[in-house]
Amino acid sequence: MFDIKIVNGTIVDGTGEARFKGDVGITGDKITAIGDLSNAEANQTINAEGKFVSPGFIDFHTHSDLSLVYDRYTRSRIYSGVTMDVVANCGIGVAPIREERKQELIDYLGTRIIGTIPAKLELPWNTMEEYFNYLDANTPAVNVVGYVAHGPVRIDEMGFSKEKATPQQLKNMKAEVRKAMEAGCVALSSGLVYLPGAYTTKEELAELCKELIPYNGYYISHIRDEGDEEMDALDEAIYIAKTAGVPLHISHLKIMGHSNFGKIDEVIAKLDAAEAEGLEITFDCYPYAAGMTSLGALLPPWAFEGGVENMIQRLSVQENRERIVKELKDGIPGWQCFYRMAGGWDGVVLASVMTEKNKYVEGKKLSEVAKINEEDPFDTFFRLLIEEKSKIQVVVFTQGQEDTDKVVCHPKTCFGSDSMDLSTEGLLSIGKPHPRAFGTFGRIFAHYVREKGLLTFEEAVKKMTYLSAKRLGIVNERGLLKENYFADITIFDPEVIADKATYDDPKQYTVGVDYVIVNGKIALADGKQTDICAGRVIKNPSRFGKKNG
Repeated sequence: MFDIKIVNGTIVDGTGEARFKGDVGITGDKITAIGDLSNAEANQTINAEGKFVSPGFIDFHTHSDLSLVYDRYTRSRIYSGVTMDVVANCGIGVAPIREERKQELIDYLGTRIIGTIPAKLELPWNTMEEYFNYLDANTPAVNVVGYVAHGPVRIDEMGFSKEKATPQQLKNMKAEVRKAMEAGCVALSSGLVYLPGAYTTKEELAELCKELIPYNGYYISHIRDEGDEEMDALDEAIYIAKTAGVPLHISHLKIMGHSNFGKIDEVIAKLDAAEAEGLEITFDCYPYAAGMTSLGALLPPWAFEGGVENMIQRLSVQENRERIVKELKDGIPGWQCFYRMAGGWDGVVLASVMTEKNKYVEGKKLSEVAKINEEDPFDTFFRLLIEEKSKIQVVVFTQGQEDTDKVVCHPKTCFGSDSMDLSTEGLLSIGKPHPRAFGTFGRIFAHYVREKGLLTFEEAVKKMTYLSAKRLGIVNERGLLKENYFADITIFDPEVIADKATYDDPKQYTVGVDYVIVNGKIALADGKQTDICAGRVIKNPSRFGKKNG
């Protein structure tokens, strides 16, 4: 007897092959049968007539490290059909961190998407192993896969120093990477437009990446520039991976800046050339032409040296302000300037703030807020950073739609929302976030499959499931609808599934997802979330240092 039987559905199994009619039987946390199960008994039967039955979607690029701690229900994911979040992206993570450096890390996380939570941030752990143990004891609604983030590795050892690591410091950081991989992380992530990544050399990163080899790990990077100097940034990423001897994954592949629209083919050609020379390369993206970052990310790297408090003090000095204005307008060689990429303050929309007095700015362009207050926009920029202690997020309109479409449809692309789990109510309903937190997966089906016809349902599902699981190294047990695989399953209406979230009204759940099953337990039933949180930490199968074959 099955615990759950899904009948009368159309199976889209994640392989990319044609859909087919069939039933799915679940026993415990595994798929135990696929086929004609009409005569089999089950404790619960789900009628999927007219619906597609697929593997649960994998959100390949998230910043949910803390949001799934503060709200286990991961509502924006479950309503989207997502059964797995991948955390610690862009070199931003919650461990490893020693006690004496912990406040530095907490202050910094508060300035990034990961820490946009209106509560006192706490890190009741010091290592990735302890973080995973915390999640195992406080299970979220979705499964979690983790990277070891370069940021905390370096902050743990060097704080926010811009100096080159000494041989002993590098040795210590390599040891921390090894410990995190042994705890179950699958890769090392970096964010070289953020701190302390911006202070880090390619040679240092290559040395750290060498520690990934025994664990089948890969290097995943938010590269140093995604605009005018993207080709150089890609060369750096390729150098790091090649030197270390590990695969390369590029986070949220794109090209930014109005003057660069139409150049994504050149970016992809460079990656193809590197792969032709023997480097394994993959990438992910979100299906929107605007991105999201922190307002503080618009500051040049020197402004952040020494951490958040030092940065805020610098912004009070007129000489520093004048220097920053000049560098934002003119740019700095080797530094990606979001201000320039967005075409100025009209392309920067304030998404969330922490203080009540500034709530009125949410959803407005920075240029609009400047007009309201009869200020120079740069003065508004500095004032908000100081008043919010840099805990302010922005949506930046930096990408061309045609370029975005090409990346979405590329056969190597898997999908990530580049967001943290959010909700329409409670603690995680803050601000006017980027719609990708609620709409990424629904948008793929509504816009790219049904409306534009650029992807088939089979292709879209493969990108959301098998392709992601393969890169994560867990494709032997998840990412497909297959007997003996874990029962992470999404049932959706192919004619209805769609994103509702918009830039003006982003806090709207995706519609058309009827059931979500995580490890054999029903997290969403008849389009309504249940109280069940059956997610697990999915650890690197090669964490014991054995090759996967």
